[in-house]
Amino acid sequence: MESFKMTPDMDAGNGSQPPADKGKRLAAYSFILNFSLTLVKYLLFLLTGSASLLAETVHSLTDVLGSLLVFGGIYLAGKKSAQFPLGLYKAENLAALLSAGLILLSGYEIGRTILYPTTGGLQHLDATLAILLFMTLPIFLFSRYERRKAQELNSPSLLADAENWRTDLAPLAIVMAGIAGARFSYAYFDRIAAFAVLLLVVKAGYGIARDAVKSLLDASVDKATLEKMSQIVVGFPEVTELVSLTARNSGRYIFANIIVRLSLKRLKAAHGTIDRIDKEIRRLIPFVEKVSVHYEPEAKECLKNAAMLADREGRISDHFGAAPFVALWDKRKADGEVLSREILENPFMATEKGKGIRLAEFLVGMQIDILYTREVFSGKGPAYVFSDAEVEVRTADTATIDELVARNDDSSP
Repeated sequence: MESFKMTPDMDAGNGSQPPADKGKRLAAYSFILNFSLTLVKYLLFLLTGSASLLAETVHSLTDVLGSLLVFGGIYLAGKKSAQFPLGLYKAENLAALLSAGLILLSGYEIGRTILYPTTGGLQHLDATLAILLFMTLPIFLFSRYERRKAQELNSPSLLADAENWRTDLAPLAIVMAGIAGARFSYAYFDRIAAFAVLLLVVKAGYGIARDAVKSLLDASVDKATLEKMSQIVVGFPEVTELVSLTARNSGRYIFANIIVRLSLKRLKAAHGTIDRIDKEIRRLIPFVEKVSVHYEPEAKECLKNAAMLADREGRISDHFGAAPFVALWDKRKADGEVLSREILENPFMATEKGKGIRLAEFLVGMQIDILYTREVFSGKGPAYVFSDAEVEVRTADTATIDELVARNDDSSP
């Protein structure tokens, strides 16, 4: 059940149990207690013939089936083969659909019991009331214990289970009220209580069937989960736009596909941001099995160009690192209009070694998109700097910067 992830050194050497194992152990306790109480309720139904107890037994059985589906999903998640390379996650949905059918069929039997009660009357009501009253104690205590442990482990799934335990007290109280009424010669109270619990049974069966069918048909996850994912993604400062986000359930697990625009040009930095988005989504949203993040470069309305100059009059230089001046200009992509122009001195002219690499890094820091130069970079340091930053290098085939700027280059990215 637990989506908590461990780092290699967490709890190492101190003999304590890893949080993920603690969560699974707590989930196992929940299942054992749930199964035991369901069995007791069924035995009490056989003892008394109470329709409300039959309904409550089926209602509790939905929780038992839910726990089994969780464990089944965890087991099947790791089962992959050549025939099923994506895993058997949806086997859980098929099992859930079958379980929903059995629950609704049980609801039909409960309805028949309400309409056609046994002629012998209810029996052993005092002992049954005492046992039911005693059953509320472990339910109450375990719900508080599980909630405290779930908060310690930061487990949303265990918190939800603890809340489910607490809400189970309400139908149990309805059953006790119905049996108490029958105890004082108001036998129809038991049937009224049975009908109230029957509504809960039908609601649970319908909910399980609906969720199973939606997952089998690859329906989107709920709106709240999508919004939470969106908030996580746009919370990264490198993300300039969330292009698209889709997520679907497969079994109990979530698969997400995300497309973003990043302000980063360096591939290594972009991949680092994608990895952090993946880890943050997995950390904050339970049962996320896979996150596929694709990125696109930031959409630009204009491109920043650069060219190396031999003098301030605008003559194109034959050199790169040794050129005394750098011309920069912004050109709008839509119509080629030049929005700004400036000439800067090469700050690395006096550098004895590595001036070409340092100048290349300087221009990347200026966020240029296109560099025009006459020098060939093949196999040299600046070539790797510009390639890593995805700066396009073009040949400067004009005599002056004015000719280069005025040229209408339709091949601009």
